[in-house]
Amino acid sequence: MEKGCILELNQNTDQIRDKMAVRPYQQADMELHSHHFFELAYVLEGSAQHILNGKRESLRQGDYFIVDYGTSHGYRNSKNLTLLNCLFLPEIIDNTLEGCKAFDELLQVCFIRYYRRYFSQIRTPVDRVFHDDDGRVLGLLLGLQKEYEERQMGYTEIFRSRLMEILILTMRRIIDQDAKKREQTRQSDAVLWAIQFFGMHYREHGLLEKFCREHHYSSQYISRKFHQETGMTVLEYIQRIRVEKSCEQIVGSDKSIREIAVSAGYENMKYFNQVFRRLMHMSPGEYRKRALSFPGGRSS
Repeated sequence: MEKGCILELNQNTDQIRDKMAVRPYQQADMELHSHHFFELAYVLEGSAQHILNGKRESLRQGDYFIVDYGTSHGYRNSKNLTLLNCLFLPEIIDNTLEGCKAFDELLQVCFIRYYRRYFSQIRTPVDRVFHDDDGRVLGLLLGLQKEYEERQMGYTEIFRSRLMEILILTMRRIIDQDAKKREQTRQSDAVLWAIQFFGMHYREHGLLEKFCREHHYSSQYISRKFHQETGMTVLEYIQRIRVEKSCEQIVGSDKSIREIAVSAGYENMKYFNQVFRRLMHMSPGEYRKRALSFPGGRSS
């Protein structure tokens, strides 16, 4: 395989117009390549070194991973490696996702009611390897393979529902892993107080300076400790809170986008739109449209 090759879905499907494919592959070493589709790959047997976005990770039986649209990846030192590959275009899940080219965007739209609750906690499921400890993911993938091969009435709906179940199980795994990691690396009182303060006063400006003034810390000290213990800068954390609160109002109210931006602490609409798009991979208006068109999108 030529380095930098881009694969199309119809190169891997039974029929030219298929929007998904589920089949096993005897995977030999493969040069870096990318896709114009999403891939969920499960290691049925064997081992290999997987290179994903420049990061190497060992694969073994029971591991699975998600490759984002356009992400570069490849295999080295493959030994009897057999993968069960689930390849799909986003519109197989819902027509509103046609044109989606980021897995995080797909997640946000699919789980729009639940994702907001974990938005400040959850990390992307792409670029990381998971292990299927109890075999539930494998069972779902084997069911998807059977539906794809037999193509009985409603097989695309079964594909969608089982794929959604795999994604929910994976999100749970991320949340549990990150919670354990936070327990192992106990946050200092200063950072815990800062998180509480930012959560209560996110609408206000100059939060770092206000917090430091009230608690008698230097801004340099808090900035450094906050980044060390959370992996985010203070500004990044505040932006995530503001966007999270904005999402709640976009879906749960009829307020205009401008009203929502102001209530979240943004007077400058251009800046609000930039921050929102960077974090949510879509504009506030697109988020509202997709939330209202997707089942279960509107908050009660």
